[in-house]
Amino acid sequence: MAEATEDRVELTDPKAIRALAHPARLVVIDALYDKGVALTATQAAALAGTTPSAMSYHLRALERFGVVTRAPSSDDGRERPWVRAASRLSVRPSSGGSAATAAATSAMLSAAYDVDRERMVRAIERVTSTSGRLPLDVVTGYSHTSVIVTPEEAVELMRAIEQLVDPLRVETREHPPAEAGVLTLAVTTIPDEDNPGTAVPGEAS
Repeated sequence: MAEATEDRVELTDPKAIRALAHPARLVVIDALYDKGVALTATQAAALAGTTPSAMSYHLRALERFGVVTRAPSSDDGRERPWVRAASRLSVRPSSGGSAATAAATSAMLSAAYDVDRERMVRAIERVTSTSGRLPLDVVTGYSHTSVIVTPEEAVELMRAIEQLVDPLRVETREHPPAEAGVLTLAVTTIPDEDNPGTAVPGEAS
């Protein structure tokens, strides 16, 4: 269902992938993984705009697939918070996977894009209004471009982006300036079917 390697949870099973295909779960996963926080079911429910009982159900489902886990219990009797099961979470459908895997991945992507679209729409509404703008709305936008690269260059490009972003991640940047805020970056890479290139890493002659 889920594999944990090098502090990363990798989902390959269609049931595990489909477990992510819910807006409330994705919002909480974003907080747990991208921001590195710990949340009780009550806190997670408030964040996702649902009830604590519904959120408890969602969190248990994610726990079943190895995505989240309970924090160690304390002696004060308070509600135990939920934390991420690793530092990173990735979805990697296996090569030659089943139709169920493809359908589960499609459902997960649709839910994720819906969450990001709603955030973007709210940001655009702020930018186009006369009030309510956030300081980081100065970079609100959607960028789409195409590059021509070899598979090796594509791998290096993604590694360079990650190296640029890593020091600025919420959980890793220590003592940010007082005026700093949280900015979400969404990176999507899609090969062009009409010009896919010919070499595959490790298979090039």
